Amino acid sequence: MSIGGGFRVDGLISGLQTGDMIEQIMALERRPLLGLQRQQSQIRAKQAAWRDLASKVQALQTAIANLLNPATLSGNTVKIGTTNAPLTASASSSATPGTYSVLVSQLATSTVVRSTAPISADIDTTAPLATARLRAPVTAGTFSINGVSIAVDPEVDSLDDVLERINASGAGVTASVTIVDGRARLQISANTPGGALQLGSAGDTSNFLSMTQVLAAPRNGDSITGMASLTTVNTTAALADAGLAVPVTGRGTLTINGVAIDYDADVDSLSTLIARINASDAGVIASYDPLADRFQLQSKRTGSLTISLSDTGTLASALGIADPAAQTLGTNAAYSIDGGATWRYSTTNTVADAIPGVTLTFTGTTNDPATLTVGPDVDAAVAAVKKFVDQFNTVLSAIRTQTKYDATTQQAGLLSGDHGLLSVATTLRNRIVGMAVGLTGSYTLLGQVGLSFGKFGSAVGTTDNLQLDEAKLRAALTENPNAVFELFAAQPSARLTAAGDIVSVVGRPEGLPTGGRYEIESDGNGNLTARLYDAAGQLVSTTTGTITPGGTNTTLIPGLTLRASDTLTGAGSTLAVSNTEGILTGIDRYLREVLSDNGVFKLRDTGADAQLKQLDAQIRRLEDRLDMREASLIRQFAMLEQTLARMQAQSQALASQLMGLMAGASYR
Repeated sequence: MSIGGGFRVDGLISGLQTGDMIEQIMALERRPLLGLQRQQSQIRAKQAAWRDLASKVQALQTAIANLLNPATLSGNTVKIGTTNAPLTASASSSATPGTYSVLVSQLATSTVVRSTAPISADIDTTAPLATARLRAPVTAGTFSINGVSIAVDPEVDSLDDVLERINASGAGVTASVTIVDGRARLQISANTPGGALQLGSAGDTSNFLSMTQVLAAPRNGDSITGMASLTTVNTTAALADAGLAVPVTGRGTLTINGVAIDYDADVDSLSTLIARINASDAGVIASYDPLADRFQLQSKRTGSLTISLSDTGTLASALGIADPAAQTLGTNAAYSIDGGATWRYSTTNTVADAIPGVTLTFTGTTNDPATLTVGPDVDAAVAAVKKFVDQFNTVLSAIRTQTKYDATTQQAGLLSGDHGLLSVATTLRNRIVGMAVGLTGSYTLLGQVGLSFGKFGSAVGTTDNLQLDEAKLRAALTENPNAVFELFAAQPSARLTAAGDIVSVVGRPEGLPTGGRYEIESDGNGNLTARLYDAAGQLVSTTTGTITPGGTNTTLIPGLTLRASDTLTGAGSTLAVSNTEGILTGIDRYLREVLSDNGVFKLRDTGADAQLKQLDAQIRRLEDRLDMREASLIRQFAMLEQTLARMQAQSQALASQLMGLMAGASYR
């Protein structure tokens, strides 16, 4: 049988089940190994629990960070009371609540430069259709008018040939060329008033009617006229061969708003020219309208701003934009606020200075003023507080689960008895019910704005989680959102009130026992002494430090970076400091501590890693010893079998000799 990866056979001589015996012996000797492996599993489970808790605490920190943002609790919203008002509005936290009316008489539009006339060369009605520069190639075949089939061969037939064939077909119509907007279009008219004008049929094999733009055109009286001219510019051919009415030759430079666009008529097409313009910094969007047969430049900006143009060649003339008449100036938005008699104007349809803190975007004009109401965005603030409450309770619930002990089942949580974790839960609860530091305004306790662990005298088990009285919170946010924000997010501050050798201060003081002022003395040689005085003028603490000319100091007052003047003269400096701290500011600071490299979560994680590393080493050493022990047992049992085999052989030889002696004696 096989044990430990080796192959051996149970005792053939002894008759012993040596394999089973070795397994039983090794099972006993592996018990310490199993104990170490159980320790590993327990430590890994605890480490996973700590990491899960850390992720929940980080999520709580994110929810708190949202509430520490002034825009969350002190934010405003705009409600538009007018139905279908052609504007949108948003408000910042600095907006003044109130009701406003807005009247928009004109939108801001972009300046446009557009060809003054069609730019493609007109059709040569005597040339074969294949070379007549129609909008698209005409296919050979037949087309029908009023059920009469008419043949066309673009390689041979000219437009005049096809028109004559239509007129002689007996279809009861007259086909002709009419001039619209300076360019030829196909027109088909009934020969009699109210006569039939049925163009095309399912059996047509030529696209002549669609390529000449009459197939889908509407009937107007007794005629159908093509929706566009017969010719268009070939946008993919070189400009010199694109079929422009005004030829473009050689090289040149088209300058738009001071940006030079080089072109080569023998290389560049209208499509590549448009792409080059649109990729440039000229501030315009170039395009070609094939139906109207016109080129266009539209400013990317709105307002009455001209597009400057110049050309060293003939391209601008060929595109019909050289004439100043091709330019149509954009318009400025015109609006009034609260019925003001004076109109206000803007080059854009987005206005941020009409109502302080409110951004308006006009989408149309109004006959009557639109009504806007600016007020606190209570819904968004309540939603953010709810998210905080949910995440806070998630953390407390997870800690309870991991540390609880069930006396009935005598089962304990993975982290039961961990005082560091219990301290986190206790600290969080205490900070929630504690008073904000240094605040003297409307609110100093979270309970005043609807956040508590339940009313006094609540039943046991009902105060485990943080609870939200939404009505109370909404009332506080509506009445004084700034005071609610201060309760949540007030932070210590420092302000340089008298500059000496210290010329600037950045940051927020940490761990201040009181508000008041710092008097900073300088001896002119880089030695500083900072004395903290409370509001009553009593000395609270004294610290010392050093600084170099033009340098900084970050240790004299924790949390502050002090910058020195380039020349130290020994002049003293004064800082006004406040130690105010909102409830959530304090919790956030505490969470940063417990999540830091020196915090309980990181220490437990690294401690588990160290324990696992030690156990891995012990397990490897023990496994090596067990392997050696098993090999030793196998050798010992093998030697036993060998010894028994020799003894058996000797016994058999002796018995044989005795038998021989006995046989000889009987013979005599």
